[in-house]
Order: sequence, then structure tokens, then C-alpha cells
Amino acid sequence: MLDIKMDTFLILCETRNYTQTANILNITQPAVSQHIKHLESYYSTKLFYFDEKRRLHLTENGKLLLQFVQTVKADSVQIAQRLQAPPEEPEEIKIGTIVTAGESLAPLIVAEYLRTYPDKKVYMYLDEADALLTQLKNGRIHFCITDIYCPQNQYESEELFEDETICVCSPQHPYAGKTVDFEDIKKCRLIFRENETYSRRNLMKILHEYNQDITNFSSYVEIGTINAVKKLVMENIGISFIYRFAIQEDIDNGQLSQIYINNFSSKSRFNLAWMKDSFFTPLSLQFLDICKRVLTSSDFPKRSHT
Repeated sequence: MLDIKMDTFLILCETRNYTQTANILNITQPAVSQHIKHLESYYSTKLFYFDEKRRLHLTENGKLLLQFVQTVKADSVQIAQRLQAPPEEPEEIKIGTIVTAGESLAPLIVAEYLRTYPDKKVYMYLDEADALLTQLKNGRIHFCITDIYCPQNQYESEELFEDETICVCSPQHPYAGKTVDFEDIKKCRLIFRENETYSRRNLMKILHEYNQDITNFSSYVEIGTINAVKKLVMENIGISFIYRFAIQEDIDNGQLSQIYINNFSSKSRFNLAWMKDSFFTPLSLQFLDICKRVLTSSDFPKRSHT
């Protein structure tokens, strides 16, 4: 459990606003200032400064303290839960994963983990990539599989694999297995995950790199999960852009086909990430070893193109 002054420090680091911090903590703004001054006095250093436009920034020492406190806060949540559990209870690991991996790859890794460590309890949390990093900081999960950059001053991370995003359709689609231009696929209905998901933002980023947008397509469908997207594509309702590892098995068994787009290539790196200098780093490294075992197994290249 962190001191209230440290909680004030963490929230001020997020809001960069004394009034908002006071409202969140339900204390007065002078109390927020007093907490920060106490910390600055205790550590004999400035933690924040205002620029010429009165915007609040962390000093270098403030950034160093933030890195330390975030890890301590996350670890303290996990340790408290462990201490409250009955001594005979098996250790629980809490895994976070992006939805695409959670619906395809992660179950294979968890299965291998439980075969190796059958006495463990596993909790798997699926969310968007940026939300997973927040859950790491909040102590809700020990580590996560993600496809976004993890700042090295806050997180430890190790690359698991690289994968490409490909365009897929039903085998009955007229472009199935063919090489076409972007102008051709714009005549199709585009299917993708709903608004405000990282998957959608990533799709937008990919399209914009090729001077395209979802509005360029004849029509589109927004839907909740990757599996729902795949089902609609299999029903020949439209096309989609999905990571290869998530649909390679469907391509191999003839339920989906790839559309090859001229001069198109989009690759992403997938990492296992955890809090920097965490007490639970050995647990994360243990899970990392299992990830590598699965990813280097004989059947994984069939699921992923690296």
C-alpha cells in the first residue's frame, strides 16, 4: 500500500494538473501542492516544473521516481493479493494479451505453461494493447503480450516474433488467391473491429500509409471481435486485414483465402512486457521461456509468417 503522497504524485504525473488531481483524490488543491512539496523536501530534489506556457512537466529526477513508484505500486497490489490467499492455494499468474492473440495464439502458450507447471492457476485478461500497459501499471496483470512500443523507462520487454498483416477473403470471393491493386479491393466491403479499438486504429494507420481510408471502400462493417470478423469474411460478406498468425490455420484448411495486393507490406513486432525491475520478473521470464518454446515448435511457422 502506497503512502497517500505517492498516490498524489502518480495521479499528478497522469493529469499534469493540480486541480484535476485534487478532484480525483477528493482533496483540496493546496493539499496536492503540500504532498508534492513534502516529497520534494524528502528527496531533496524538484519533481515538477512549469514551462513558459504554464504546462506541467516532470524533471529528470521526477521521471526516475515515477518509474520506481509505478513498479512498487503494481507489485504491491500483486503481493497483497498473494498474502491474502490461503497458504495452500497454488500461485496465480495473471496474463494480459491483445484480443487477436488471445483468441488464437495465447491459448496454445497457456496450455504448454500448464503442462509444464500443472500446479499454477492462470487468469487471462484480453484487452486493447494500450489498455494492457495500463493494467500492468495498476497491478492487474503480471505481464502481457502486446504489439505496441513499450517505453524502456517503464517496462521490460522482449520480442516474441514478427508477423505480417494480410488481406483475406472467402475462397468464393472473385479476388481469392489473386494479385490485385488497392483500387480493385476498394470495390469490396471492408470488415473490421469496432471503433475505439487498437485493432481499428492499427488498420487506419496501415491504410493511411498507402494513402487509403476505410471511407474509400464501397461499404464497411464494424463488429466486436476478431472471430466475428473472420466469420463474416468466411460467409463472403466482405474482406478484412488480419495478422497472419490469427488466420493461417483457416487459410490452410480452405476456409479463408489471401488477396495479394501489389506493393503492399505491413509487419508488426509482438512482445512480452512487464514492469521494469519488478519483483515478479522471474515469473515473467518463466512464462517467456514457455512462449519461446511454443513459438519455435514445429507447428508454429504454419500459423505465423516471420
